[in-house]
Amino acid sequence: MFQAKARALSRLRRWNGASDVTVAQHLVDACDRAPLEVKSYILLHDIEEDETGDLITPIKHRMRELGIWDKFETHVVMPIRRKFTLAAGLEWPCPSEICAQIEEIDHRLKATEYRDAVDQLVVRDFRPGETQPYPEYMLPWSPQKAETQFMDRATRYLPALGGGNG
Repeated sequence: MFQAKARALSRLRRWNGASDVTVAQHLVDACDRAPLEVKSYILLHDIEEDETGDLITPIKHRMRELGIWDKFETHVVMPIRRKFTLAAGLEWPCPSEICAQIEEIDHRLKATEYRDAVDQLVVRDFRPGETQPYPEYMLPWSPQKAETQFMDRATRYLPALGGGNG
């Protein structure tokens, strides 16, 4: 189940295809920046995107304006996240204090990806606001490396796969 996700997410580019960083690499980068108690949840925070696509923030905002996002999130995104969170041996829903940390790391990674790995001729309307990117330069990985690294973190941190303590 998780191996298939790792494979699919390692071939799905972020930013609606305008970046060579894959969703799997993003999840591993997020996991590596998170405190131990957050690692398992952050590794799964975009787990649905091989099924839904990686919708860029301006599209999500437009979907909210049209009243579409809430239904999409409730009936499509959250059931997939729930399925994989429970399959990973984690509590559902994600505890709010953990979700807040995930959001902070995710925003900083978005700013980093935009600075280093997004074709800014294609994605022009991203505004990180006050969010500071991480200082390290981000290089995209091969799909094979992204898949392997995702499964490494999954076996280290997902309780159902024998992980939990790093």
